[in-house]
Amino acid sequence: MLRLRVPPVAALVTLLGCGVAVLSADKSKPNGPAKTDVQEKFIVHEWGTFSTFSGSDGAYRKFYPDDRDLPQFVYSRHRNIKGGLPDVFVSLETPVLYFYTDRATTASVRVDFPKGRMTEWYPQVSWPPGDSLTWENITIAPKDGPTFPREKGKSRYYAARETDATPLQVEAGKGKIEVEKFLFYRGVGDFQMPLAVRALGHGAFQVKNNGKDALAAFVLVHVQDGKVRFQVHEHLSQGAEMEAREPQEESSTEKLSTAVTELLMREGLYEKEARAMVKTWSADWFDENGTRILYLVPARRIDDLLPLRVTPRPSALLRVLVGRHDVLTPERESDIDQLVRKLDGPSKAEAEAADRSLNQLGRYRWPAQEASRARLKEVKEPRKPRP
Repeated sequence: MLRLRVPPVAALVTLLGCGVAVLSADKSKPNGPAKTDVQEKFIVHEWGTFSTFSGSDGAYRKFYPDDRDLPQFVYSRHRNIKGGLPDVFVSLETPVLYFYTDRATTASVRVDFPKGRMTEWYPQVSWPPGDSLTWENITIAPKDGPTFPREKGKSRYYAARETDATPLQVEAGKGKIEVEKFLFYRGVGDFQMPLAVRALGHGAFQVKNNGKDALAAFVLVHVQDGKVRFQVHEHLSQGAEMEAREPQEESSTEKLSTAVTELLMREGLYEKEARAMVKTWSADWFDENGTRILYLVPARRIDDLLPLRVTPRPSALLRVLVGRHDVLTPERESDIDQLVRKLDGPSKAEAEAADRSLNQLGRYRWPAQEASRARLKEVKEPRKPRP
């Protein structure tokens, strides 16, 4: 089976506004070797994200994985668990598996998450979900104009359909057939990703690769009230540590989207796949206030965290997952401390205003608020020196 990471041909593209040159991938479809257990012209591509969060000290903090952005037809364990899922260190978000074939194919797929548990998926799986998902007897066949499920209202889910992938269908039981452009799943886990980030203040960050493989690239992004600054950094070796700084000059969401799209294409995603991924996550990556690092997760780490088996074996298999790590700066933590003081203070009006401001942290509000209360308590009641 051909394992793709870097396409055979690339053209240099200079990204205006950020002063960083990256490579534009050749988008030709690869063909795998002819083998008895490998189906020719059966290509599988996957993209998705691992989201994590830390304070300025670099320590990972747990947060609640939000699933309110998904349509109701997506199967979810959240809805069946009283009180929802507990806070976690890692949210595995929107991996989608695309299939490309020029003739009807029946396939089976199993994806495991040994350090986590699966929480959402579509279409319906063949066995009850746990730390793995299995789809058996998937019919993958070229078809004109299939009708995919869609609900009223907006959802990031639908952007993933904007590719040339071959439609698929799965028997969901009781004679029900579910049709989609991809296999979709999500999960949560408590483990450490290979990236550690400490915010030093004044736009400086210490970035360390704690993994066993080099990081191909990462992007430092800062967004504040619609203003965007970002910098692309190429290659961070195993065990290496470097200081990254926010650029002084402002850029734009459009240029940032182009930069990330080019990085994804360089990893081997087709252009429509890369654009679909960026469109899916642009509101979170490029519009939400805050500082974050987007990085390319090494292939071996992906396979360790998410073992994948496709039958028959594809002629080409590509998996591109992005790590999204949000980090609080010392300046932002100082602002949060002020808001928490007002939240716990005597003025009802100030407390309500602080509550609204803290809500802008979204799913990171509660871990950020708890860390703030710990800091404030430390200031109020400093530790006694050891005798």
